[in-house]
Amino acid sequence: MNTFAKITTLAALLATSVGFGVTTAVDEFSTWNKTGREVYETGFARRLQVEGKAGVKLFEHVLIENDAAGGGRSDRGPSASVVWGEWRARKLLTLDDPRAHGAELYVFPQAKLARALEVSINGHATRIEATPRKGNETIRWIQFPVEWLRAGENVIELSSPDAKSETEGWRLNVARADEYVTGGGDPAPVGKTSFHSRDGGKSWLAGCGLADGTAAEFSVRIGLKRQVTAGMLETPVIDLWKGDADTVIARQRAVRKFTVTAQGAMPAGTSLVYSLRKGSHPSPFAKGWEPYEKIGEGATLDAAMTGAVSSRRYVQLKVEFATANPLVSPSLAALGVRAEFREDFPIPSHQNLRVVELDNAPVWYSSLDWKWESPNRPEFAALRLQENLDEVVRGARTEFEAMVRLRDYAKKRWEWTHPAGDFPAWDALSIVERVSRGGGGMCIQQNLFLVGLCQAMGWQGRLVAIDSHEVAEIWSNDYGKWVYFDAYFPNHNLCDPETGVPLSMLEIHERYLEFFHPDGPIDWVKDARPDHATVDARADTPRLVSSSLDYANHENYRYTGFVESRMVRMVPRSNFIEQPLPRPLNHAAGGYYWNGYVSWYDGRTPIKGQYADYTDRARDLWPDLNTVHITASQGPGNDRVFLEFETYTPGFSHFEVLEDSGAWRKSADRWTWLLAPGKNSLQVRAVNEKGVGGKPARVVINRLLMPETGWKKPVNTRSK
Repeated sequence: MNTFAKITTLAALLATSVGFGVTTAVDEFSTWNKTGREVYETGFARRLQVEGKAGVKLFEHVLIENDAAGGGRSDRGPSASVVWGEWRARKLLTLDDPRAHGAELYVFPQAKLARALEVSINGHATRIEATPRKGNETIRWIQFPVEWLRAGENVIELSSPDAKSETEGWRLNVARADEYVTGGGDPAPVGKTSFHSRDGGKSWLAGCGLADGTAAEFSVRIGLKRQVTAGMLETPVIDLWKGDADTVIARQRAVRKFTVTAQGAMPAGTSLVYSLRKGSHPSPFAKGWEPYEKIGEGATLDAAMTGAVSSRRYVQLKVEFATANPLVSPSLAALGVRAEFREDFPIPSHQNLRVVELDNAPVWYSSLDWKWESPNRPEFAALRLQENLDEVVRGARTEFEAMVRLRDYAKKRWEWTHPAGDFPAWDALSIVERVSRGGGGMCIQQNLFLVGLCQAMGWQGRLVAIDSHEVAEIWSNDYGKWVYFDAYFPNHNLCDPETGVPLSMLEIHERYLEFFHPDGPIDWVKDARPDHATVDARADTPRLVSSSLDYANHENYRYTGFVESRMVRMVPRSNFIEQPLPRPLNHAAGGYYWNGYVSWYDGRTPIKGQYADYTDRARDLWPDLNTVHITASQGPGNDRVFLEFETYTPGFSHFEVLEDSGAWRKSADRWTWLLAPGKNSLQVRAVNEKGVGGKPARVVINRLLMPETGWKKPVNTRSK
């Protein structure tokens, strides 16, 4: 090697050595690039929907109504008004803008129908035929030309002149003013947009004509196929140290600059606004996140941050969608981030650390603001003592077995009783107190009771409304997923027939589509809810099996939960002790009128437009609870890894760490893992206020003892 080559090689070694004063900076970068759809599926979204294969746009459905807060069968007095012969109903609904791609009218009769319902919309005539009811769903609807609508007040008149008696007429549901508080509405304006006539429409009287004179509104709604005015898309937390790289352990970096790019479309009257926030923790809900700051707007974006502004590891992007024209929407096709590192002393990627086992899935966060009941409420302690729950679950070898025992207990607590006239609150103590007064309840009470029993043991659950039935889902730490439970007559779970793993309501719904609609979507008009006989008549069987401790009537109910799973909707909270209201009025006791549900839709499950809020993002309705995700980084030393933990745990208390075969130790949300030579195993779990630990994340690293190679820093001889 010549003298020049020797000098060049030595300079290169000096430049990459840690702790030496003469250096040459190293330029590197990371990238994070996603389609709009990928951000929609992995981040947070509200009032948006997928467009094509890669894009996202504003949600295309708007509901016009003012009855949902008080809609349903009431225990306070009459909640229906019959139109027949000369008796008619009139409803006024106000539109700020009548433009839409399509329109539907929804009415809610409370009885089986013998005659057609004649409909007039701003003087244009149509009708709703007396089609048979499908299950307990009372809704009837028709499409009508958008041109019939107008800005301002729209007049809808309903009559059934062919009905010769009240029995043959349409018994239309009305929302009583004295029930609006239950559903979260204001009773003051109730009754001002509904009228009734007793002389064929020659004269009109205010209100719905209830016998007790209570102010009320007819349950009549309009659904418009048009864009909502605004929506929001938010990325998951972006780790600038590694970007898209599929690596478990990131190197500590110094971000000198990062650039955000976006590609979208903005028809006239629409807008896209981009914002960014910076943080120091991988959880989007951790303390220390800075507020969002606007970085640009328009169909495209190319914004750069440098200097101190860029000195963060974690960032999030938010895109706000808006339109002033309900017929068009802005759309987003792609988002990207490029982070540039310029480091005087770059940290090497230590090749002696090998990840050999990994159970460390990202946390599935919901975009919905779920409200969970605290496991430490005194009502749960009272319930646990009163119902002798510790004895019920004594000897259970797993958490899931204990849940099954509670399900069996809830089923056997009382016989089925319709709750009309004395509908209890939605907490377990209120429900079981009703038994002492001479009644229990039906499926909604049995499954809310089961949810309360599980909450008393420190496990989260919630009610799920399916097609004319209410069931429960309980979060299973054993399986790390939501699991369908039914404490009604079937007293069962539905499980995968090959593995025996219990299924969630979403998995059951997907198997329903697989069995009944493999080639196309559900037609809500033509496709009646199937029954057990429909399933039994086929040569094939659904891909699930019932699992029950109580085989009484088991054959009659083995497909309960499955045949009703075509429709799934939830009230996004379980804290009915802390906050009893709002909630649906007499839920399931005669229809589903409330508009506070979030309903599921997908490619084969069209929206059913009587509600306003829908999602096709599984994480919104089935978020991960009690799981942990580990984010790891390494510094100059090759014998340690720096860990950060994130979790979505209701009633969270603390993290616990288990190293190798030791004992669980309490931890903060950061942990330094000192690695021994050879195999190193680490588990992390979240623990709630009840002391219940969630499903652990697990990492196994082999640390090799590798000899140092290359140039070594010379000894400082000047000090000798």
